[in-house]
Amino acid sequence: MSEVLLTAADEYLCHQSVASFEQVTTTDRNWTEKGYIVAHDVSGEVLIAVGIGKYTNRDVMDAFAGIAVPGRQWNVRASRELRPDLDRTTVGPIVWEVVSPPTTNRVALADNELDVSFDVTFQSDFAPIVGSPGLRRDRGITTNHTIRYFQPGRASGEVHIAGRTYVIAPERSNAYKDRSWGIRSMTGVPSPGAFWFNDPAARPEAALRPAPPPGEGVLHGYLNLNFGSWALSSTFTQGPDGRPIQSSTGASEGFVVFANDARPRLRITSLELDFEFWPNTRRAKSLNAHVQLEDGSKREISCSWKDLVYYFRGGGYFGFRGWWQGGYRGPLDVAGESLDLRDKAVLDELYGCEEIAVDCVCDDEIGHGVIEPWAIGSLPRYGITEEMLG
Repeated sequence: MSEVLLTAADEYLCHQSVASFEQVTTTDRNWTEKGYIVAHDVSGEVLIAVGIGKYTNRDVMDAFAGIAVPGRQWNVRASRELRPDLDRTTVGPIVWEVVSPPTTNRVALADNELDVSFDVTFQSDFAPIVGSPGLRRDRGITTNHTIRYFQPGRASGEVHIAGRTYVIAPERSNAYKDRSWGIRSMTGVPSPGAFWFNDPAARPEAALRPAPPPGEGVLHGYLNLNFGSWALSSTFTQGPDGRPIQSSTGASEGFVVFANDARPRLRITSLELDFEFWPNTRRAKSLNAHVQLEDGSKREISCSWKDLVYYFRGGGYFGFRGWWQGGYRGPLDVAGESLDLRDKAVLDELYGCEEIAVDCVCDDEIGHGVIEPWAIGSLPRYGITEEMLG
């Protein structure tokens, strides 16, 4: 009989299975737990993005830290063996710290070869916005079964880039946290034929059934918009004609929530989104949102692009330069680069979801947020053709 390995979480009265927290209740190697925080100053000078992933059945913990300023982004990716250090949420130079759950987290990037670093604290006056679990199965294979929550907030801290210091102040910041766990198919190198499988340095994992051919184009993503006393958080999926459709990972879902629980949250019953894209690209420029809530009220929100974008494919999502999130890379591996976002070839290589800082207007209220659209395939509604890259 194998020895039971205890973790710090085992000291708390929160067990739900006859096992220690070293194990999860499935042996699916794509079981994943992730954390993600985005924060930026509202003047549009600097944005940071941090993600951490724990892959219990792959013996991997990895993380990435991104910094964006107008026209440039830096990526630092790190991966380590999970065991025996299951409790430590530090991977190389990247730190993810739970300070006071669920309201306060600290994320940091220590000094590294790229000469960029930061130490930023996320804080929130909003309750986490918990969505319904998403489930997708194809020919007996569970490719997605996850649950997640979003949390609007603010940030404070400093970002250092090549000798220059940027200060992020709480009253002049916008931030959000994204936590998720479950089975995710885009862990490790995905099945041959998957639409994101376009990295020539990657090697398909053996004995995986090829992914089914992609269908029609879709525009999928997330909205996180913060007006101070209230905030909107929603997933969305549109078909080729721009009309809302069912997401392959579950129903699109969203809420409006109020700071300090001033009012109960309101479910979004109708969400009509009209994006504008930069000509001949898949990159979004602006958004008009028509929102109807369960209490019958409506909100018209316009979002305008700031020259502050982070492409989180640079963090290893969907594969980047041979690096795939959840892929085993040995005891410790760290990589990264600085990228010129004015270079179209770089944008084409990076495309695969973008974090776009936006200014928002709703009637006479001014807000700030991040929109995260991902344009896949042909989208005639927006003039996007199959051959467009980024």
